[in-house]
Amino acid sequence: MINEQEIRKWWDLFHPTGDLTEIRIIGAGKTFSGYFTDIETLLADLRRNGGFEGMGIYAPFNVLDDAVGGRSQRNQILTKARLSTTSDTEITRRRFFFIDIDPDRPSDTNATDEQKTLAWAKCIQVRTFLRNEGFNEPVVVDSANGYHLFYKIDVPNNAETTEAVKNAIKALNILFGDEHTKIDEAIFNAARIAKIPGTQSAKGAINDPIRPRRMSWFVEVPQFWRETDFAFIHKIAALIPEEEKPSRFNGYRSEKFDLESFISEHNIKVAKRTSFHGGIKFVLDECPFNSNHKAPDSALFQMDSGAVGFRCLHASCSHFNWRDFRLHYDPSAYDASDRAEYRQKRSYYGRVSPPPEVKIIENEDERGPKWMQMGSIRRRDLSQLTAIPFGIPDLDKKLMGQFLGDLTIWSGGSGAGKTTMLNHLVLNSVQRGFKSAIFSGELQDFRFLSWLDQMAAGKSYVVPVPGYEGIYNARPDIAKKINAWLGDRVLLYNNAYGSKWSQLFADVKKCVVDNQTQIVFIDNLMALQLDAYQGDKNERQTQFINDLKDLAKSANIHIVLVCHPRKEDTRQLLRKESIAGTADLTNLCDNLILMHRVGRDFEKKATEFFGAKTAQELMDYDIVLEVAKNRSLGVVDYVLGLYYEPETRRILNDPTENIVYGWDDQPASVELPGLTDDDDLPL
Repeated sequence: MINEQEIRKWWDLFHPTGDLTEIRIIGAGKTFSGYFTDIETLLADLRRNGGFEGMGIYAPFNVLDDAVGGRSQRNQILTKARLSTTSDTEITRRRFFFIDIDPDRPSDTNATDEQKTLAWAKCIQVRTFLRNEGFNEPVVVDSANGYHLFYKIDVPNNAETTEAVKNAIKALNILFGDEHTKIDEAIFNAARIAKIPGTQSAKGAINDPIRPRRMSWFVEVPQFWRETDFAFIHKIAALIPEEEKPSRFNGYRSEKFDLESFISEHNIKVAKRTSFHGGIKFVLDECPFNSNHKAPDSALFQMDSGAVGFRCLHASCSHFNWRDFRLHYDPSAYDASDRAEYRQKRSYYGRVSPPPEVKIIENEDERGPKWMQMGSIRRRDLSQLTAIPFGIPDLDKKLMGQFLGDLTIWSGGSGAGKTTMLNHLVLNSVQRGFKSAIFSGELQDFRFLSWLDQMAAGKSYVVPVPGYEGIYNARPDIAKKINAWLGDRVLLYNNAYGSKWSQLFADVKKCVVDNQTQIVFIDNLMALQLDAYQGDKNERQTQFINDLKDLAKSANIHIVLVCHPRKEDTRQLLRKESIAGTADLTNLCDNLILMHRVGRDFEKKATEFFGAKTAQELMDYDIVLEVAKNRSLGVVDYVLGLYYEPETRRILNDPTENIVYGWDDQPASVELPGLTDDDDLPL
């Protein structure tokens, strides 16, 4: 039995240019094969053979070597006894990352309805997890007994890509496989075949009402089926735990780590212990890094080799690994640098609560004496001060974040990404539990909202604007969720009230008190009318920056000011001295960060300033940040590179980074809890 409409849909999706493919037909102890480049010829041959009733119809999904089209079964389906079929070495490129999710059942039988329901739930979990890791949306196929996910990729077929695909699939099975369903680890080879939608399962008895033969169908096809960079496959493959080598951290012991004794010794509550091919999984009652993440959202894994891994499937805990888990319970494990890194990670990723309530101090008596003796000053460790992270880990490690009470100036040339960075900082502040207020004098409110929604949505939830190449918007339903999440955490100043600083300054101070705002963004200095001050332009700017500094300290908030450079000297790189306006702007600020857009012009200027080697290394990035001033720690001339994702306008720390913001921080559980009659899972 075949459905020609679904088969045509399959052809249009998987072979839009009419490239060569093989049709493989298996059943009743026989195998048939044919090579085709035309859907009409293929369908005619299927009709001629009665749709090969009672047999399974399959096809490889990767790119075939054109030479195999010269075999005797070109444009006709013949039996295998007289011919050869496609082998792994006859695949030139991998076009899809294929995931096969099947319920566990006896061989050569079909799935029950309950098993299909379990497989569908697992399919949703795997797809959600990969989306949160940065994968673009897949085509989802009901394979008759389970579900297939096809992610578009485009890489050569070689040993390296094969190993990465193999390990990525294995990692997914470690995370999601259980006693009910599995991710088939055997389907990593390049010439693997998959059931063609629009064809019927050939397994089991024909009329078994409990385990019927079902048709294969398309379940979901993205409106825009976009390619996923192969770096994301490597990212998933890297989740497989690696065995620790003997070192001074483990006393140079080579024996297998006794994970079960560790669990018992530290009274770690385990909800379930299961086995998978190659190891053991311990599903935890709750994640040690966030007790709200209950079973089955986090788990420990131990491979037969002894390697141990940990994973919490909430995005907010995805940064923690086995070493972090072990240090959580055994602070003496590993060496001092590992322990320091763990503490920094806990502080950095665990900072989700806002600081204590802030207020502007008006009572002079509360300020204390104007002249203080050294013994009356309370010592404070900088690491204990409240700082809002930049959301750029390397920058946060260097500057310790954006301290409350400080003022940071950002500057960059046209197209350097200043507004994009501002949006990144706003969303990162919300993600960490801090409230923001923004004055954007040049940007219309609807445009600011559109760009913020686009960045918060992520690749999975943006769609191209019809008729315009390279322009994307957040899906309307997703934008609604994002804006509900933002709520009063982000407030944008209404430009209808003008840009006079006297009015805006009063409104900012009131917002800080009334809304408990902790970070204020002013974009940009040139959009303000400094009507509150006397004197020439430079004198007014000096008074302005002093008032901003006073507000930051008295209200215990962080202020971000965007300043444009003066007309750039095309012969040299943007410098501190390039900022337009009085020198007091950069003299009085606490941090000055310059943004450089990477291109040919940057390469020439950077070579002259940093030297050829550094300039060449920076050319791998889209944006370069340069710390030109840092008052608290004395950091200067620190340079780091970042990437830019045009679909979302996101600034990325690495090409595979995919931040899941709070509006969508839902786990993809490591296993499916028991279903009840009330559960409503679509089929």
